[in-house]
Amino acid sequence: MTTLADQFVPKPHFAERHHIEIPAARVVVWDAWQQLDLSDPPLVARFLFGARDVIARLRHGHAHLDLPDTFIPLAEERPVEQVKGVVGTWWTFGADSNRVDVSGRQEFLDFAEPGYGKAIVGMRFEDIGGERTRVTTETRVVCTDEASRRGMARYWPLIRPFSGLIRIMMLRALRSRALR
Repeated sequence: MTTLADQFVPKPHFAERHHIEIPAARVVVWDAWQQLDLSDPPLVARFLFGARDVIARLRHGHAHLDLPDTFIPLAEERPVEQVKGVVGTWWTFGADSNRVDVSGRQEFLDFAEPGYGKAIVGMRFEDIGGERTRVTTETRVVCTDEASRRGMARYWPLIRPFSGLIRIMMLRALRSRALR
């Protein structure tokens, strides 16, 4: 099955996927996703973001500037899938901020400047019958050159478990919201 995420990062260098089944119709779960407040992350996520900020401040004199609200909308098919993306150098722990000049679909697709990673976060809502929905969140990263790929390869094992934990917590919050 081809997804919207495949249009942006069809062959990721790094990827993770998590899913949850929710006993509610897809449109109900989609609506709950639209209403979910991600601006106030759980304590664990705030701690992890804070730890990265401390590392960035020690290494570079400023905070790590790549929080989830910097992701830009890339594609959406209601109530099936939503994809957001960001271009950055996360493995540098804040040496540079995300590329804010990459502000839309075409800029994201066209971006190829060496030294960067292109990341997408996708949310897919699949009707699995019986008023049940499988929600899958997927993170995919592709690097623009070998040096950035090596940097991301060092960073990925450090961040992946925590990123996964945050995604699992987000899916559980979505389930709670959808079942209200």
